[in-house]
Amino acid sequence: MMLKKIFSLLTALFLVFPSLLLAQPAILRNPLAFNNITDLLIAILNVVLIVAMPIIVLYLIYAGFLYVTAQGKPEKIQEATRALLYGVIGGVVIVGAFAILAIVRNLVAEF
Repeated sequence: MMLKKIFSLLTALFLVFPSLLLAQPAILRNPLAFNNITDLLIAILNVVLIVAMPIIVLYLIYAGFLYVTAQGKPEKIQEATRALLYGVIGGVVIVGAFAILAIVRNLVAEF
């Protein structure tokens, strides 16, 4: 009795879902436009560069504005110097990221 119920359930299941009878291996497709991790990192860093460089340039212009408006006051000059230092450090970090990416790409290409 139980075997008959299982058989009828499987028959109904295969009639409703005929693709289960013709089980074929699933083909997984890459949803990204990148074939390897270095191409993905390059794309991410390019976006970061496009966003960060104008911000850094504006920050350096702001630091110059602070220097001009300091009028010899030591605390204002210190604030302008700090703003200039932070802008330069930001630029170095961005350029350093591209340098690290180039090093990693060359190391991975050797293997």
